[in-house]
Amino acid sequence: MTHLPVLAGTDPGEAFRSVVDAIAKDLPLPVDPRISVLLDDLPDSSARLDLVRLAVIVVLEREAPRFRVLPVTACHWNRIGSEWLISREHPSRGFTFADGKEQSPWRTVTLTEEDGTVHVTSGDVRIAVAVPSEEDCRRLLKTGVRGTPLRFPVFPSAGASILARGDGPDELLLWRCGLPVTRYRMAGPVLAATHVADTSQEQLIALVEVDGELVRVEHGQDPETSELRTPIGFSVTDEAERDLSPLYLDMDEPWRYGVYFRRAGRWWNLRYHGGTVTLAESRATTHQPGRWPWHAEVFGGDRSLFGPNGSHGELQGSGWKIWSTDGAVIPDPPDEHVLGLTEVEGQPALLTREGEVVRARRQHDVRTVVEFEGPVIQHHGLPWVAVQRSAHLVEVVDVATGAVLHRVDTA
Repeated sequence: MTHLPVLAGTDPGEAFRSVVDAIAKDLPLPVDPRISVLLDDLPDSSARLDLVRLAVIVVLEREAPRFRVLPVTACHWNRIGSEWLISREHPSRGFTFADGKEQSPWRTVTLTEEDGTVHVTSGDVRIAVAVPSEEDCRRLLKTGVRGTPLRFPVFPSAGASILARGDGPDELLLWRCGLPVTRYRMAGPVLAATHVADTSQEQLIALVEVDGELVRVEHGQDPETSELRTPIGFSVTDEAERDLSPLYLDMDEPWRYGVYFRRAGRWWNLRYHGGTVTLAESRATTHQPGRWPWHAEVFGGDRSLFGPNGSHGELQGSGWKIWSTDGAVIPDPPDEHVLGLTEVEGQPALLTREGEVVRARRQHDVRTVVEFEGPVIQHHGLPWVAVQRSAHLVEVVDVATGAVLHRVDTA
């Protein structure tokens, strides 16, 4: 079992540790070793609230060897009774799980700010935490990677994370929702990478070049132990100057598994089957991360789109028929390029682009998501898109409202 620590490569300092200790002293601690920490997904929070939220995450991580963090918008499973919600407003916005059950108030932590003090409330427990100034809290939150550009950012999986290249061809920067940006050195120059997590394990996985071979390797793994490897006739270091491909996992059985990745505009499949490794151009026309961390969504027929919560669209005439609904058809104007299938207020929506304008188009309405001249990166599991505002800043935008939900900042 692997786990990437919440504060990996980060040291917010003594002031932050004091906040953590103050919360840990009185917060009712979990008894389940498996925890999903659910975060609200709201814009325009204060740095004080964000710092205390990070401190609560650290407190919960101390008690749980099986641990993950994700936004409420990614919560589509049945309640298992070990989820903790951290909300930056009181009372928290209610939500229900797939089975109709509501989040327990005894595992809901709400944060409110009053005259420089942040109040942490959980059930009948209320903790008053003295925190530094807004400016100091903003500085403490930026104790991860600083000064390194975010090159070729991607949403690598259905989880709430962003991967990007750093300075060198073997360097990856990882942002996880609610956490500082962290830096990782892989075993060689990276061609493709992904970050996947559930409550059993969390992994940073990449295809790297080692001694003229392309090798699938996890962070910290000895490349010699990897069975998924093949000789190549190109330089991954050269490729690192042009792109970072997401890596989609196809992990069915111990004796049969593989990965999909993009190189020079084409998709490839590297596969291990009963002791034999093959590398071939993919025959599929659609490649996306699957709903589950260890699987890819690939489709080899006519053009299809896969969206959140198992939604599936197929092109029919001048529109897209969405099979997860009652067969609704979303219009596809000829002057708009379809980027993917997403969701707005619980309903399927086409994400389209016309020039600089990116829109979310439902069956009976359309709204502008963002206007941006550069690449717009779609998240295939959450109603998010990302745009790179500068070499050191990526903004995560809500598809439904156009609001900036997260700023991934390494300046």
